Amino acid sequence: MNTIARTGALAALAAGTLVACHHAKAPTDAQLTSLLRTQSSLPTDPRAPIDPAAVDCLRAWSGDADLAKPLSGMWNDAVKQNCKKRIDGWIADATRNPDRFSFADISAPPTVRQAAALLQQHRGAVALPSTTDQPPAAMMRQNPVAPAPTLPKGPVDVSGATAGLNELDGLCKQAKDAAAAGANTPIARYATMCDRRIAQLRERVNQLATNGGTTREAEMVSDNVHRMVMFGRQLATAPAPAAPANPPPNPPKKN
Repeated sequence: MNTIARTGALAALAAGTLVACHHAKAPTDAQLTSLLRTQSSLPTDPRAPIDPAAVDCLRAWSGDADLAKPLSGMWNDAVKQNCKKRIDGWIADATRNPDRFSFADISAPPTVRQAAALLQQHRGAVALPSTTDQPPAAMMRQNPVAPAPTLPKGPVDVSGATAGLNELDGLCKQAKDAAAAGANTPIARYATMCDRRIAQLRERVNQLATNGGTTREAEMVSDNVHRMVMFGRQLATAPAPAAPANPPPNPPKKN
């Protein structure tokens, strides 16, 4: 084997060794919650709500067709790059990511499935207060409840809501096309309401983007957009209702 061939073989072996040694780190539930939690949640809350737009972003970057299946075709390269910039900012934040997980780590399919499961689990984590924990009525009269603290207003991140609105535009067009064609599908019935609802959400998102607001306001708008996207996706994939079976002929009338 000549020198050039030997050098090429060694380089290929080294590259293969590096690829084999590079495995995505698997975060624990607590580590992933800390990284993907919503902005208004406490960093130390192990049941903090997960940002739904972040989970959709990881679905889009996972490279797994099944994970990306709930996403619509509106997730183009520009939308994917914008959402990645947002998560890259979280990755660089030591309070969110003290263990230095990379984007490749958290967008690996097993971790994306873990994030999707945490999103559902933590949505139902809020428990109602127990009636046995209430203080005596006299104490409640003597100590009125203090007003809730006012959250500071300022610039807020609405990139996730904007990406969701772009997807909703595509779902709305699909609904109107189906309605115009006379299709008897669930998505066709969406055509009568989608424009008005999307316009309301877009106006609110634009207000926050222009004037700022609280993190809670931004999260509520993003969650409303995400819920409407999920509703639209369900309608877009739902089959048309089955045609009713022919009814039996009426019995002959007796004279």
